[in-house]
Amino acid sequence: MSENKDNKQDNNIAGGAPETGPPEEGAALTNDATPATDVTRSDTEVPAADAKVGGEVPAADALSTNAAVPVSAAPSVAAKAAAELSPAASNAAAPAADSTSETPKAAPVEKTSARSQKRSRREKGNRRAVRRRWPAIVAGVATAALAVAAVGGASLYPGMDATAVTEPVPHVLPVGVSMANCQGPTQLLAGSAAGADPEFSANSSSTKTLLNAIVLSGATGEVPGASVQSLDGKFSPLFTVAKPLATPSGAPTASPSALTGEPKAKAQVVTGKAVDAASVLQLDPLAGESSQGAGSVVVDATDGDLAGLAGATCQAPANELWLAGASTTVGRTAILSLSNSSETPANVSLELFGSNGPVQAAGSKGLVVAPGSVRSVVLSGLAPDEEMLTVHVKSVGGPVSGTIQQSILRGLTPGGIDYLAPVQAPAQSLTIPGVQVRAASDSAKITAQKGYEDATTVLAVTVPGISDAVLEVKAFGADGQVPLPDGGVFTATAGKVSTLSLAGLPAGNYSLAVSSDAPVAAAARLVNFTKAGDAVDLSFATSTARLGDTHVLTLPAGVESRLAFAAIEGSATINLVPVSASGVLGEGKDVELRAGSSVTVDPAKLLGSGAVAVVVSASGAPAFGSQLLLKDGSAGMAVLPITPSVAGNSAINIITRY
Repeated sequence: MSENKDNKQDNNIAGGAPETGPPEEGAALTNDATPATDVTRSDTEVPAADAKVGGEVPAADALSTNAAVPVSAAPSVAAKAAAELSPAASNAAAPAADSTSETPKAAPVEKTSARSQKRSRREKGNRRAVRRRWPAIVAGVATAALAVAAVGGASLYPGMDATAVTEPVPHVLPVGVSMANCQGPTQLLAGSAAGADPEFSANSSSTKTLLNAIVLSGATGEVPGASVQSLDGKFSPLFTVAKPLATPSGAPTASPSALTGEPKAKAQVVTGKAVDAASVLQLDPLAGESSQGAGSVVVDATDGDLAGLAGATCQAPANELWLAGASTTVGRTAILSLSNSSETPANVSLELFGSNGPVQAAGSKGLVVAPGSVRSVVLSGLAPDEEMLTVHVKSVGGPVSGTIQQSILRGLTPGGIDYLAPVQAPAQSLTIPGVQVRAASDSAKITAQKGYEDATTVLAVTVPGISDAVLEVKAFGADGQVPLPDGGVFTATAGKVSTLSLAGLPAGNYSLAVSSDAPVAAAARLVNFTKAGDAVDLSFATSTARLGDTHVLTLPAGVESRLAFAAIEGSATINLVPVSASGVLGEGKDVELRAGSSVTVDPAKLLGSGAVAVVVSASGAPAFGSQLLLKDGSAGMAVLPITPSVAGNSAINIITRY
């Protein structure tokens, strides 16, 4: 671009009128144009976005960088142009105009060349642009560095990906003292008391309540500490099963014993201890793992309203359990006992299912069971006149155990007593071992008596869902499957307890396999007798879990024990190891189960009369088992489930997402 063209543009930028020609040589400047070097500098900066790097400076920049401003302009043409271009530039121009209005007349000076002024303005604009842009440059570099670090970190650590799911990592839970709540003596209801706060009378003087307990050692022969305490609200000690170890939790000693090849496992056993209240069996952990032990309570009464034989295993507390088979019709009494052996109060809610559907009861919610205590609930106060009743127990806070004491009084004649143990949670496939059926002809003589219409063997099925369930029931005996009336297929109504009579089965011991198209809970009511006119006893066989390794059960004195096992889907082997009263483990015996069969074993004949406990282990196809108690010369009978194995430790999987 030519020099004249540059000079014209410079004058336009300065805010003056375009030059029509060069001034005469030696002429002085008039007051209408103050030299740029004499104008007071404005301190207001122009944003970097308004400056051009390496190019011409716009009019707005010129106003903020000592450009010549006509004093008489009000406002000047340049100020108007700056206001239109940028509010910041307009604000910068105003102070400059005020300052020039009071500036005295400058002495004539030699005019700076237009090219030099242009170069100076360009350099200043470049410097301002660089000063304003360096924070943005630094921020951009930092952002780029963070992006590179994130990409690199994601490649080194895939778990940092927001969409990634890490593999589950088992976390072993710390092992504490194992608890098993044991039932107390039977309770005779006083008068017509009902509900959650009943009163009880003293039992017959002939009633005996005996507790049996066993605890197994570890592989090194060390027996963990075990004791029984009363659930009286104070955990009062009752007796010691095994003294606590000198080294905590069975920690290995500095000098382990020499290896001899001889088995070192042993046990500590207590049999026939009289108790007068509910209790808890406590087992110390052994070498960081839960200890193996078991307990049972047997109640035997020869007279009184609660005459009969009742038995229950000591059960581990839980926050949810199901109890089936209760009855609250006239002459039938069902008392639910809730035991809390923890140090935390338990808030219990009951969900009831009767023969006619769900039962809504105001007193079934918010039942508080204090730590170390037992609370009794008379179910007739919540669900009266129910031929069959199932109770779903849910606890918040401390876990509880639950047992229903079911008794029958026909007029003045006792009709039997039993403890109803928890059944398996509702499922589509259940197995009930230990179902004893009497001959149909003998049963007919009993039921023909007035008031004995319900003295029959039946299967009770509860459907807790909203849809009916179609069930198929199969009975398996020693020789295989035995057909049931109507093929064992029937429909159970949703929300109700339905029954299937088992009176058509020949006399014998069976295991029932229940399959359904919807989850159900199930139990079998059994009746035992000697002859018509004599006392009748009842018991309940519950659905049980599959047997595993190292289950422990006691063989109470004064009654006969039978062990019932079943294999439905395939063949299985049951290994039975006897335990003597001195705690010596004897030689194990195997019992073979064919697919689709049920076997009943007399442990006294198989293992010897000296056995007071048995260690049960199963292998092969799924196998199930229970224990029957019988009293010779009477109708007394009880069925006890085999408690689950609790040895070892527990682990949970924790999945972390980012």
